[in-house]
Amino acid sequence: MSIQNIHYLNSLLSIEQITALEKAAERHSQQFNMDFKILSVDGNVIQVETGQGETASGKYATRQMLVKRTEELFEKRLPAFEIQVSANAALPAPTDVVNVSWIDKKMQQKGLRIKQIAFETGIDRESISDWVTGKKAMGKTVKAMFYFYLSK
Repeated sequence: MSIQNIHYLNSLLSIEQITALEKAAERHSQQFNMDFKILSVDGNVIQVETGQGETASGKYATRQMLVKRTEELFEKRLPAFEIQVSANAALPAPTDVVNVSWIDKKMQQKGLRIKQIAFETGIDRESISDWVTGKKAMGKTVKAMFYFYLSK
């Protein structure tokens, strides 16, 4: 289910309209990792909370963009209602800056060599070398290790 508490709309929309709303919300979820939660329906006011989780692309919508997309999604099917949106924009992780060139720059600034990083972290030199040269992809844990090690 793409919209939490969608049952709040059962008396306002037909099953077909709810299905269409769900499908549209699912597209937002798949494309932008957005989620929606209906908080309340009071008279002609619908309160919706929306947020965006981590994205593979590392691109995030602003709070204003999340509000706009949510309003468009609901207003299209509920034009007689005021849609009040509270949005929680995702903040990229600090470790998202870590890539081969970032590591190289930090190592040069600090005068570090692969051998020293291997010794101080307990990770074998070959693995460190593979990450530093880009031969091996870095997962989140590895990026976090480099970020905190090289940012001290």
